[in-house]
Amino acid sequence: MTSVFEKPKLEFYDFNSLWSQNGVYNFLVGARGLGKTYGAKEFAIRKFLDTGDQFIYLRRYDTELRGAKAALFNDLHDAFPNYEFRADGDLLKIRPISVGETEYKWEICGYAVALSKAQQKKSISYHRVRLIIFDEFIIEKGAVRYLPDEAKMFNDFYSTVDRWKDKTRVLFLANSISIMNPYFVEYDIKPDPEREWIRKFKDENGFFIIAHFPDSEAFAKGVYQTRFGRFIKGTEYADYAVGSFFSDNSNDLVRSKSEEAIYYASLITDFGKFSIWVDSSNMLTFYLQQKCPREEVIWVMDPAIMAENRILVEFNNPLLSTMRTAYAQGRAWFDSPQSRNAFAGIYKR
Repeated sequence: MTSVFEKPKLEFYDFNSLWSQNGVYNFLVGARGLGKTYGAKEFAIRKFLDTGDQFIYLRRYDTELRGAKAALFNDLHDAFPNYEFRADGDLLKIRPISVGETEYKWEICGYAVALSKAQQKKSISYHRVRLIIFDEFIIEKGAVRYLPDEAKMFNDFYSTVDRWKDKTRVLFLANSISIMNPYFVEYDIKPDPEREWIRKFKDENGFFIIAHFPDSEAFAKGVYQTRFGRFIKGTEYADYAVGSFFSDNSNDLVRSKSEEAIYYASLITDFGKFSIWVDSSNMLTFYLQQKCPREEVIWVMDPAIMAENRILVEFNNPLLSTMRTAYAQGRAWFDSPQSRNAFAGIYKR
């Protein structure tokens, strides 16, 4: 048993295996405390010191960003003992520690940006930025909401930073909280306990998207040597905090639609667009699918995204009310856990 005076040896994440695969959008999702955020920051600082490449530390809302900036560099002093850091507004700065009468100038190593205010940053030049760190891109339960059409909003921001130069890469970081987020839905990323790696959208340079769900066995072994680790071992919290277990990634109510299913409409939600199908042999059975037909009737529930060729429907729309009843009675089926989670999140208000 580990003494209270000993530090258990924890094996933190090594970014080299992910970075070497040359992905542009790199998703790293795993155990809490695996060293994702710390490793990404250390990686970004070392790149700046070696090459002068700057980075962006991105959060969803300004309120999150303000809290994160206050302690952004606190854990980096041991890794860079000869440097000091500070956040000067949205500018992240570094300089060598002064020796004697020599006082070094502060240099901008990065920027702190809130995605919700990214549109206001379009005139800023990020020509030296080569890395975006999007921290906590998956929202914790009970916390803030995702932004409307968030995946598109991020792409807009990425375009602003990269300017079509193929110079910028992204690290999306999160704990294993939920598969129901705009990015997994948009890019059809479906975590599988049997697969550590998911690669998508291949071109001559490799895969654009690399998603890594690291096996945290070695990390967990170290965690379970701690007193708190032994206390939570075997609990649902341990699955969430130490493992790479998504609690909402079950196959409940997941089934392919029947051959008798008839397309009715496509519904745009915060998590993407889904097609609604009704079983012609049993009009009280419904199917919700991520795949949509070529010719669509598009429904929206949010007036803010109403546009030409879309139909605004109310929460109490007769079909949606019938679908809610079917869901409550186990007669609504989904092509994936993500489709099911989207439905539950939207209609169980």
